[in-house]
Amino acid sequence: MAKKSAQAGEYMLSVLDSGSIEVYRIYDNVKAALREIAEKEGFEYDANWTTRQFGSKLIDFLNEKDK
Repeated sequence: MAKKSAQAGEYMLSVLDSGSIEVYRIYDNVKAALREIAEKEGFEYDANWTTRQFGSKLIDFLNEKDK
């Protein structure tokens, strides 16, 4: 849980209870963000997938990659 947080443009910054800092990028277009991540990670995707399909398959790919 965050002690405090602030938004700056497309970034969300948080101070966690542990004192650690987290920074997230907020995307207006989730599918575009998924495409950006997929391209960076070498994941081939189908442009016809829904956002839910794409996100689920990308998560599975990334989790398998980390094993």
